[in-house]
Amino acid sequence: MSEPDDLKRAPMRDEIKRVATRLLMLRGYRGVSYGDIATELGITTTNIHYHFGPKARLVATVMHDYVEQVGGRFRAIWTAPGVSLGDKVQATVAFNHEAFTRLNPAGNEGNSWSLITRLSAEGEALDDVMRGRILAFRRDIQASAIIGMELAVAEGGLRADAPCPQLGRLLASCFLYAVHIARDSGGFRGLAQHYAAQLDLIERCWGRDALRVAQGSTSP
Repeated sequence: MSEPDDLKRAPMRDEIKRVATRLLMLRGYRGVSYGDIATELGITTTNIHYHFGPKARLVATVMHDYVEQVGGRFRAIWTAPGVSLGDKVQATVAFNHEAFTRLNPAGNEGNSWSLITRLSAEGEALDDVMRGRILAFRRDIQASAIIGMELAVAEGGLRADAPCPQLGRLLASCFLYAVHIARDSGGFRGLAQHYAAQLDLIERCWGRDALRVAQGSTSP
């Protein structure tokens, strides 16, 4: 019995999306053509058109999958109960490092490893659906980090007066602008240090030690 046509097509669709995602991260929206994707896969541009239609539809599909995957993993890290703030930051740094090494295997190439960061630089070339997807992704990352802060307060890791929305946005910005931070601070180690500095600031001001100091200052 022959395999259904839709099952035969699925692997090629996935391969096209995989290559398109990597090339878009490296070259941006304007820098990638169907010819580039077809050459790498050894297929024709007609094949890509058959699966996705125009380039904008392929990019929108790739963005949707990327947002679901990356946003979902970030959400899983930051909304997990019973995990310390420090462990969540470490997990986020590890997540960033996985993405970084995929596009920078030698560790010093300086390639963007975030599809959203790369496409955001060409906002005027994107359509309204793509720009809306970028905005929704950023809001989702911020919302997940805020939940993480609220959990830290509820579980005793942070003081009750910790400004969770502001602190969540602060740490979310490390993730959303990780590519730029790494470039401006000399590489991935600089990004990891940036995360550590933000965590240190939060814990010094609103962490357990700060809570003990605050409680001691009110003792008779």
